[in-house]
Amino acid sequence: MTSKLRISAVQPVAGKHALNIEWSNGKRHTVDVTEHIKTFPVLKPLQDLTLFSQVAVGEWGFDVTWGDEIELSATTLHRMGLEQSGEVMPTRDFKRWMLSNNLSLSAAAVELGFTRRTITAYSSGAALIPKHVGLACKGWEYEHRERRQNCV
Repeated sequence: MTSKLRISAVQPVAGKHALNIEWSNGKRHTVDVTEHIKTFPVLKPLQDLTLFSQVAVGEWGFDVTWGDEIELSATTLHRMGLEQSGEVMPTRDFKRWMLSNNLSLSAAAVELGFTRRTITAYSSGAALIPKHVGLACKGWEYEHRERRQNCV
């Protein structure tokens, strides 16, 4: 589904490093790209809000662009939009959950009732993590915290 999704329109959010994006399926997301700009040196020029405000939809809607040198893919922006809106669990949060609970890929698979392959896809970022999985992780933590407190 994500691979066929294209950007129909993009507008910068005034005074911020965020984009209002309309997708080809009619959905909209406001995507904050501040951390993305800080993380990737090639995006550093976008710290200038004047340049950032010159964003445009790239050819065929597969990306947004700021001229010949700088672009962000629709796939990346869609994932960020889903994560920031709470529609999917961010990969870093899933990895943090596994680490803080000392769960291996196999142990997480058993605890959540998935295959190890699914957990690998979630923890590597190869697959989007559905909202219900994020809620299951929170529920798992709550139950295990309660059990530990009752054992003391």
